[in-house]
Amino acid sequence: MTTRVALGALATLLTGCATVSGTATPGELDVRGLDVGSYTTTPADVEIGRTAADGPILEGLRMGGAVVFPQDLDPALTYNWGTDVLDTPRRVVDTSAASNVNLPTLERHRMIVAFDIAQGSRAFDKNVPAIDTDAKVTRVVLMRFPGNSTAADAARDLAATDFAVSPDNRPVPIPGYPGAHAHWRPGIKTIGALFAHGEIVVSLFLQHPTPDVDALARRVAQVLDAQVPLLDEFTPTAPEQLADLPRDPDDLLRRTLIPGPPNQRIAISSREYAAWAGRASRHYRASEPAELAAAWDRSGVDSVAHSYTTTLFRFRDQAGAGAFGTTWRDTLSDAAREISGPDAVPGAYCAERRASGSAPAVTRCYVSYRNYGGFVSGPEAGTVRKQAAAQYALLANAQ
Repeated sequence: MTTRVALGALATLLTGCATVSGTATPGELDVRGLDVGSYTTTPADVEIGRTAADGPILEGLRMGGAVVFPQDLDPALTYNWGTDVLDTPRRVVDTSAASNVNLPTLERHRMIVAFDIAQGSRAFDKNVPAIDTDAKVTRVVLMRFPGNSTAADAARDLAATDFAVSPDNRPVPIPGYPGAHAHWRPGIKTIGALFAHGEIVVSLFLQHPTPDVDALARRVAQVLDAQVPLLDEFTPTAPEQLADLPRDPDDLLRRTLIPGPPNQRIAISSREYAAWAGRASRHYRASEPAELAAAWDRSGVDSVAHSYTTTLFRFRDQAGAGAFGTTWRDTLSDAAREISGPDAVPGAYCAERRASGSAPAVTRCYVSYRNYGGFVSGPEAGTVRKQAAAQYALLANAQ
């Protein structure tokens, strides 16, 4: 399995001086006096950068709200092995979400987009093949095709191509799913399965601690038992309407700090600039520490926007936004230490982790305003404090 870049990739940071726009609201801080460096405090025009390539990615983000979370089925799968929108057949095979031999199959059946999630019982280690460990792994890939019959044909052909790779492969029946295509090699502790449901093909890769084919088949059935109802609740966007999908469905991305001027043309990218609405926001929920996960759940996060080095959350209310920040501050790891936050910004918290070995130094600040809260991060504390002040001012100006 090939690792994917984690959500929240860093981008180049800007520094300098700027004038803060906006007006003072009675009873609130006048944000015009904050030190925001060169960062903009004007809400972005998210639509200005729209391109034809946005449509599949936006549909993939919607699919992120329809995928099963493996940890919900097996609490042992606490480690994220990768989450991403795969917007071309080439990206699907490059990330090992499908085998290289199936690139022509995906292209022939006109795959529109895919969403990929994998979770394991131990941390992913790029230097150790998963098959050489006793890890349990569940990987779910949802592949969208233009029509039910096309999806069914794609599932059959993808499975046949995979099966033909090795003469040792054996078909495996999946309890309750006679239409599933699954195969396994005797003595190997992994299984692959494909199942078409409507316009979506569910592709599964599972690893078990032992080569127990019955246990693997039961785990496939367990995933499909949870995945199929989620797909029943999902309405695929007609291919001709993909270009009209909203870039900012919850009005959150425009409130999120961006490097550079407010009205630049920014391409939608699941890793760098995107809104994760509704259930898809759960992909940003940290499972550790447990206290922070519990604070997320209590606070009712229902939407997330990510912009380069900034991740913004929408909470149920102002109390939840504040409580999440204090929980983060109170549960910092031993490798991090709290540092002073930006001047005059209420309820802001910052921490830094110094460089160690191959891990670079990083500073992160949390800032909240009303029912919004978010993290800004970067390698240098002074610059990150300016980001935090700018994000606070931006939230105030976006009301």
